[in-house]
Amino acid sequence: MSEFTKNKTAGVFATVLIGLIILAFMFTGYQQFEGGGSVSQVGSVGGMPIKPEEYQQEYNRQIEFYKQIMGGELTAKQLEGLKIKESTIKNIVQRKLMVKFAKDLGTFPSDEEVKAEIKALPYFQTNGQFDVNRYKGILSANRLTPLEFEQDVVDQIRMKKVQELAGNFPLSKGYMADMAKFREDQLNVEVVQISKHSLSQFIDVSNDELAKFLAVETNQKRVESMFNERKDSLNKPEEVTARHILLLTEGKDEAAVKAQIEKIAKEVTPGNFAAKANQYTEDPSGKGKGGELGSFQRGRMVPEFDQVAFTQKPGTVSAPVKTQFGYHLIFVEKKNEGMTAKLADFREKFAREIIQKDKVEDLKKLTVDIANSMRKALEAGNESEVKALAAKYKLQYNKGTANRIDGLSTGAYVSADNMKELFAGDLSKPKFNSFDDGANLIMVRSTAAAKATDLNAQAKTASDEAGLKNALARKMMDNILKELEANTKVKINHNVLQM
Repeated sequence: MSEFTKNKTAGVFATVLIGLIILAFMFTGYQQFEGGGSVSQVGSVGGMPIKPEEYQQEYNRQIEFYKQIMGGELTAKQLEGLKIKESTIKNIVQRKLMVKFAKDLGTFPSDEEVKAEIKALPYFQTNGQFDVNRYKGILSANRLTPLEFEQDVVDQIRMKKVQELAGNFPLSKGYMADMAKFREDQLNVEVVQISKHSLSQFIDVSNDELAKFLAVETNQKRVESMFNERKDSLNKPEEVTARHILLLTEGKDEAAVKAQIEKIAKEVTPGNFAAKANQYTEDPSGKGKGGELGSFQRGRMVPEFDQVAFTQKPGTVSAPVKTQFGYHLIFVEKKNEGMTAKLADFREKFAREIIQKDKVEDLKKLTVDIANSMRKALEAGNESEVKALAAKYKLQYNKGTANRIDGLSTGAYVSADNMKELFAGDLSKPKFNSFDDGANLIMVRSTAAAKATDLNAQAKTASDEAGLKNALARKMMDNILKELEANTKVKINHNVLQM
């Protein structure tokens, strides 16, 4: 995705450190809080203000994060359920507390450290060199002054130094020896994970049941309510797949740039567009990728770009398009027309789903039947039967290892008490364990694992020590932040959460 999209995520930057600083609405212009309101200050932490644009940065970053995880736009219901506004405030408060702690410790980054951090950022570079005009232009587009941005960099360096300090405490040789011994106790495991909720889809619903259910008005309303909750995710928004060539105008003679893009426009065709984009484009994210923008929906690009891209005929190249960043040539590769979901198309599907979920006793019986069949197959070591059951009921089945320190390598989560149970008794014989956390049933067949000779024991010990230090450092920082929050005055304008 190009840096010119409206909701640019912080994750595109070279380091997490600076990624937290750069605005999540990169190259978009400032956006007010949804609903049109604005506030002068979101809150404060120990006297340090939380600015509206700071809140908007973190809010947009989280929106983009969840959109990537959930595979598309989020519905109002999803936004409410994820409590993004609340977690936005929490993340900002924690960062402010860490800055406060760093200041209290007396961390003062030098001017040279700050300059080095900024100059290393590729988004401020032209041909691999720091470009002061580009730097000022990007900050201006994000409504930041160099002084404000550089203060953010100072705070980020302070936090980095505190984290480094927390991670640099010694671990005794005895402690490391104990950890190594625990890790040596290893088992080979076959793990089946049963999500009870997902099994409802396998409960039979007859056509007669379906018809009787839909004949009741209250049931019709339940179906309609489910449809309305999911409608946004069922809709197929209009989408365009495109490439572009961009010539930046920041710090340049605009007339000369316009003349150059018009000259390039005479050279490009749909067939040579990717090659010409690699030759001419000044968009860093598209260089070497044929100016590729991928697929995007309306509202993801700046308005002038959007207007052309969504009205242009697929397979054609646009005339030069002027935006706040410069001049673009847009090649629309394909366009998918949008579709609005209709209740009639989903009525029976949702009715069947509701009936299945209402059959609580049937679900319990099905879960018990599947668990009994799976246990027999696991205990018998019948892998083909285990795989067949897993495929039939869409269960997660994996082979891996387990040890007392790292848990199950298959990714299934079991508690510390569960791990104690798994390693109890005679480990030399095959064993079956079942762990039920209410929502999931984890079934484990374990067998003894041969102790392999570690040819790189020294490197492994160093790696383990680093991992333990990181874990303990995180725990220590969590405790420090809790203590700071309990003893620091935090004020939040709760009207922000109501917008």
